[in-house]
Amino acid sequence: LATRATPGGASASSALAPPGASPGASLATAAGTGDKAADMAEFKRMLEETKREVREIRSVEAQMRWNLSREEKKHVVQEEQAVEGDIREWRWRQSEEMRQYVEEKAQEAQAEQLKESKAFQEFKRERKSIAKDEEIKHLQEVYAQDVENAQAQAELAREAFEREQEVIAERMETKLHIREAKVHQKAQAKMEADQSRQLEQNLEMAALAKELAREKEQLMHSLELTRAATKAPPGRSARSRGPTRA
Repeated sequence: LATRATPGGASASSALAPPGASPGASLATAAGTGDKAADMAEFKRMLEETKREVREIRSVEAQMRWNLSREEKKHVVQEEQAVEGDIREWRWRQSEEMRQYVEEKAQEAQAEQLKESKAFQEFKRERKSIAKDEEIKHLQEVYAQDVENAQAQAELAREAFEREQEVIAERMETKLHIREAKVHQKAQAKMEADQSRQLEQNLEMAALAKELAREKEQLMHSLELTRAATKAPPGRSARSRGPTRA
């Protein structure tokens, strides 16, 4: 690190101190010469040189630490990437194995279904001839049952319709009876009103006839008196009339 050359061709540290000596030892050697002014100047120069070397050492150390940290981070990233790659590869292998397993199982299931289907078709062919008569008999029984059910349903529907018609007829008869009763009641009331009005008219006419008869009798009596007075002599007539009222 301390590689700065002196006028004699050697570095400052190597010129003042033996090999392996520290910068402090070089400063002590520079301070031990005979010329104080030259010694002080050399001491200062060596002091500045030492400070510069310390700074360079610190800078190199910081650079080394930064490089080490970067390498560590790079190594961690590489490790993480490697782990992620391993995980992806493992997942891919698992997925591929699962896909192959599923395909194999599907092929096996398809083969089994085909085998079962063939066996089932063969079983159906064998049973077809045997079950034909039974199926026909079963269909006949089902048809007969359906016909019976249809007849029963029709009978129930007919009975329900008849009951409904009876209820409707009863309701119509009740309404008609009520209507006839109302009409009879109205006619009876009208007849009673007409009879009452006719009785009143008859009474009025009888009273009027009686009054007319009384007036007629009075007029006839007055007429007879007038005729009698006309036929009688004047003196007798005057006497017969009697004295005149005041």
